[in-house]
Amino acid sequence: MREVRNLFFIIILGICLFSIPGGVLAEEDKKTIPRLDFYGGVDQLRSKEEEIKIQVKYNSKDIKFNGYAKIKWQGSSSIAYAKKNYTIKFYKDSNLENKLKIDFGWGKQNKYCLKANWIDKTHSRNVVTAKLAAEMQKKYKLLENAPKNGVIDGFPIEIYLNNNFLGLYTLNIPKDAWMFGMDEDNPKHTVLAGETYNAPAFFKETVTEFYDFGLEAGVEDQATLNALNRLIVFVRDSSDEEFRNKLSDYLNLDSMLNYYCFMQIAQMKDNNAKNMLLVTYDHKVWYTSLYDLDTTWGTYWDGSKLYNYNNHVGTESILWNKMKRVFADELADRYFELREDILSKEHIMDEFNKFYNSIPKETWVKENNRWKNIPGYDLSQINDFLNVRIPVMDKFFADIYKKSSDVKGYCIKKNDTITTKIVPLRRDVTIIDSDSYTFDDDGEHTFIYKDASGNTKYKIVAVKFLKNAFGEKR
Repeated sequence: MREVRNLFFIIILGICLFSIPGGVLAEEDKKTIPRLDFYGGVDQLRSKEEEIKIQVKYNSKDIKFNGYAKIKWQGSSSIAYAKKNYTIKFYKDSNLENKLKIDFGWGKQNKYCLKANWIDKTHSRNVVTAKLAAEMQKKYKLLENAPKNGVIDGFPIEIYLNNNFLGLYTLNIPKDAWMFGMDEDNPKHTVLAGETYNAPAFFKETVTEFYDFGLEAGVEDQATLNALNRLIVFVRDSSDEEFRNKLSDYLNLDSMLNYYCFMQIAQMKDNNAKNMLLVTYDHKVWYTSLYDLDTTWGTYWDGSKLYNYNNHVGTESILWNKMKRVFADELADRYFELREDILSKEHIMDEFNKFYNSIPKETWVKENNRWKNIPGYDLSQINDFLNVRIPVMDKFFADIYKKSSDVKGYCIKKNDTITTKIVPLRRDVTIIDSDSYTFDDDGEHTFIYKDASGNTKYKIVAVKFLKNAFGEKR
């Protein structure tokens, strides 16, 4: 009996150690994120053009290294924020002659981006939204040679400057040639980024310089400008019929469908012209890809307020207006297909919660103490946004359909039975109960189905009219 009591005591003690706040083996105590130390004058940087040398030390569960780095500010409007973004390049030696290439999960590289996520106190919008975009790209086999299908990826990290906590950051794939699996020696491997909301970014005017579209990878020459202008002229000047029939000579349709659907449901007001990436490997066919995704899910560009969750995106762009008009059925089908899995509310919120909960509570405390005035909203705002946005978008995409919300039917005769089957013409149509029914003798059957707006419809099938109504498939 004494042995039993002792065993019981040990079990209870173990449970307490694992579960009580502050228990030596509590789950929260085991949660850690990587730490990157800067040693040098990072706080003395004063402009985006200035780049300095520092020493660095990195420590995580799987990777540890010491070395040197070149570091400078990264971003455009974010340069004005108190907490800076950085571009960092790692080196083995103090002369910065030998690159230190580290594989953080995307292959060995020496250049990375450190995002402060100033307008997003959850630190999750940029990385998690990119993760969802990568899932979409992967589903349709887009940009498969790129580490994350042509979008960034990242993970949370603590940064210290001269042993003082600088902040919670994410270490990200940079907007660079290797983000797209490109050969930097191939002049046709090109990435352009929308930099403005001027006429060229809306495909209304051609360009003569790299201003409205900045060069992120490739060669800054006339051949690249000619390739871009070829695309702009096609989008601007083609008839609707030409746009539909010749699109594949200029743009990858799957990337366009994904971009438009995601831009709408996540209300990416900062990505319909500015921050839109154009990616080509031959200077002929371009892929659209996403970048800078913190202004998403209803958040204003500086994190200070929220947009009207009901508003649509991209209405000033010839490109997106033409896509909506000419490829309406394809866009709506793609949207409702994505809503079944990647763009379901459950999956979206699950990804946000997983990222947020991967960061230790102690790190959140240090971040909030160090940066007391950081703007933005918590994850409950994204949840509230989706509650409003998803029904609005479901209706929006259902309304742009040109094809009927009806179903088509087939019948198959086998021996003395006839089986009828109905198939929706659109992805938003849901069949209630079963999509097939087998008749053993005369009679009729009623199929019930609904569209995205919740309208209930019926298809009544009488066996004596099957051959005339459906035709016969053997």
